[in-house]
Amino acid sequence: MKLRKLTKEAGCSWIEVENQVHKFHVGDTSHPKAQKIYDKLDELTFKIKNLGYVPNTDSVLHDVEEELKEQFLFQHSEKIAVAFALISTRKPKPIRIFKNLRVCGDCHTAIKYISVVTGREIVVRDANRFHHIKDGKCSCNDYW
Repeated sequence: MKLRKLTKEAGCSWIEVENQVHKFHVGDTSHPKAQKIYDKLDELTFKIKNLGYVPNTDSVLHDVEEELKEQFLFQHSEKIAVAFALISTRKPKPIRIFKNLRVCGDCHTAIKYISVVTGREIVVRDANRFHHIKDGKCSCNDYW
């Protein structure tokens, strides 16, 4: 890829709240509510792990300790966008997130668990399809 000067597109997710688009990248801390977003992510991580969620670290860098791999997974843009939506919107309004790339398997699973612990309907539009997630079940039947 380097010889041909090709670059991989950076993953990002965005959500519209109160007629304003909020865009997030992996590990993004530039948002004015970054501290609240990451506090919410910590809370969600605790809750979904208690429900049985196990992070899938297979796709994370192989030369990194397991604990760091889990931290990296929770910095994915779609998880940041979900946390932002949860602190910025109220039930019963569905959460609608858009992603420029395909959602990873771990994020897909985590968001299903998040829908259970929050009682929220979450729709993620990735590069391939719409994922309509409610009560821990996705419209793609875990095929994407």
